[in-house]
Amino acid sequence: MALQNEVSYTKRIFVLFTIIAILAAIYLANSILFPLFFAFIVSLLVRPIDAFLQEKWRFPKILSVGVTVLITISFFLGIFFLLGSQLKSFMSEIPQMKEHLSKSVNDVYAWIEDKFGVSNGQQKKYMKENLSTTKFVSGESLGAFTGAVAFIILVPVYIFLFLFYRIRLVEFLKKLVKRGGAAQLKEILTSIKVIMRSYLIGLLIEITIVATLTSLGFWIFGIKHPLFLGLLVALLNLIPYIGILIANILCCLITLSGTSDYTSLFTVVGVVAGVQLIDNNFLLPRIVGSKVRINAMASIVSVLVGGLLAGVPGMFLAIPISAMLKIIFDAIPNMQPYGFLLGDETTVKSSWTKKSVAKTEK
Repeated sequence: MALQNEVSYTKRIFVLFTIIAILAAIYLANSILFPLFFAFIVSLLVRPIDAFLQEKWRFPKILSVGVTVLITISFFLGIFFLLGSQLKSFMSEIPQMKEHLSKSVNDVYAWIEDKFGVSNGQQKKYMKENLSTTKFVSGESLGAFTGAVAFIILVPVYIFLFLFYRIRLVEFLKKLVKRGGAAQLKEILTSIKVIMRSYLIGLLIEITIVATLTSLGFWIFGIKHPLFLGLLVALLNLIPYIGILIANILCCLITLSGTSDYTSLFTVVGVVAGVQLIDNNFLLPRIVGSKVRINAMASIVSVLVGGLLAGVPGMFLAIPISAMLKIIFDAIPNMQPYGFLLGDETTVKSSWTKKSVAKTEK
């Protein structure tokens, strides 16, 4: 019995160190791993196109994969073109927005001086010392630019390779497992494929609806750049819990910089809050929520860890990766407690002893 306990603790320690090693690898090599993860997720989404071209239209494998990648690139180029056109319109008004924003900031300085007795000069000195932006200009900006270029080049290549070598990768995984584990491996891979594909399609539908409703709301109430702000809210909404707060702040700042009417801020907050209410109560439960069974606590922690390890890209990928991990954990007996920890079961019963009364957590 003592030997069994020792082996059990050794396995747990090994699992813990393995998780730490994986997190360290992600932190050190996130610029390499993020394009790889992103390409893997996109390849799961576009795989039906490749299958359709091969099975229905009898395309050779290399041709069907190439056409699939071209369709994928065209889709993302369309999104970037839409965002770029809106960004161009937005950028043309930046000088005027700076003037409005400067006036609004001076009004805030005057209000603070009147209410709290802190002089205008002291406030500006504090802001200059604590919000200096010089560190962002130089090597970091160049690094971000080169990283974006590498991402744009690498992702299509990775998607092509994932699709082209899909069968070889599956066979590689089969060779890693024991002889009796092929059926379990097939179940895991099928679950990942089905759940992730459903999740991503649901996410695209949610983005479209949120962007449309937000843009329509801003347009009705006369907020400038409604389409740009609607797209901004929809994209930031992909970051659970944190993203919508950032979107609200950015929309308020952009609106404030373009007008002297402070009532517009309440309109912006009201529209975003209304759309978020619809999203949380109707869109997420029916379109996205049922696809990835991850509880709120695990979602928040995974998003924060993803942001710490890989910045904004890590925050976007945190939930899909957590969903894949849960599927894997649930299929492996020794890892099932971790899958349970990530899950969102609505009712959990806990009983420590035979005499204890089962407690229900809702």
